[in-house]
Amino acid sequence: MKKVILPDNSGVRFEFDDELPSYTLLVADMAEVNQRRMACAGIGQRIGDNAAIQKSAENGYKVTDAMRRAAVVELGDFYKSGSEDWSPKAKAKSAPMNPHIMAIAEKRGCTYEEAQAWFTAKLMAELGGE
Repeated sequence: MKKVILPDNSGVRFEFDDELPSYTLLVADMAEVNQRRMACAGIGQRIGDNAAIQKSAENGYKVTDAMRRAAVVELGDFYKSGSEDWSPKAKAKSAPMNPHIMAIAEKRGCTYEEAQAWFTAKLMAELGGE
């Protein structure tokens, strides 16, 4: 089964294999109390999914309720902002900062990215690159 949210967000179409007919449920066809209840169920699911943080080396293989709360507040505040986007802009997944590059940036008085570019250019020159 495939669930398709209609382009105008007016409902959901359920599609089935084996040439079975699809079924569409429109929000407008539901009682108002159920519309609100489904909205709350969706909020709970969406925000809850954001708080489902995986244990990883990045977080020391530890996930706390404080981390989950921060994830809940982050997405909740995003929706409260009035944005019509479904999700915040993708978080830039940056590589961990190299402490040696950080030290170069500090000594040169520049940004991490500038120090990284300087270091890369220096290495390429030493290797006979550009």
